[in-house]
Amino acid sequence: MGDVKNVRIWFQKTGAAKYISHLDLTRCMARALKLSGLPVWYTEGFNPHIYMTFSMPLSLGVSGLRECMDIRLTEEAGLEEAAEKLRHYLPQDISVLSAAVPEDPFDAIAYGDYELRLESEAPECLWLAIQELLAQDAVLVKKHTKKGEKEVDIKPHFTQMEHKAMPGWLALRAVLPCGLQGSVNPSLLLEALSEHKNLRPYVEITRTKLLKKDFSDIR
Repeated sequence: MGDVKNVRIWFQKTGAAKYISHLDLTRCMARALKLSGLPVWYTEGFNPHIYMTFSMPLSLGVSGLRECMDIRLTEEAGLEEAAEKLRHYLPQDISVLSAAVPEDPFDAIAYGDYELRLESEAPECLWLAIQELLAQDAVLVKKHTKKGEKEVDIKPHFTQMEHKAMPGWLALRAVLPCGLQGSVNPSLLLEALSEHKNLRPYVEITRTKLLKKDFSDIR
């Protein structure tokens, strides 16, 4: 493979871009890398393509404030220069924050830090309904997997949430499993509210950062 330099690109995916699938995000990044002129490393074989590997993909409709992908450069390049070149060729709602030398492997990722913003004319009442929901012995919802649907108890994952009631909305913060060993989608809480409480508030979900097993930031 020769002498290559691993570089971690930190980026945001917000606004309209939160509705871009992971496959389309990959295509978008590949196009930007080609146009940037950076000396990126290509895989070998019959169908060479730019080497890119992403951390845990975002669910469709979820914004990400500190996402990352790894690339490889075949020549020395300044990290800030690399970030600026790539930034120039990305759409408005996908923005490069910085470039850095990776410190942690992606398999060190264990959790995602999420913010949920739920619209409500009575946010304290909505919070009370959520507390009542989580006071049940179990909160069962159907989870879609590659092998089909299965019923899971989400209660253990949502009992330590922080909340803040504001006029017109309720903000929740939840740290949820998000790694190769399995993930919990924050939207499961909304499915439980719909199924068990007949409540269907509009929600905006944002992943603010990725965390390791000790809850420190991935780097």
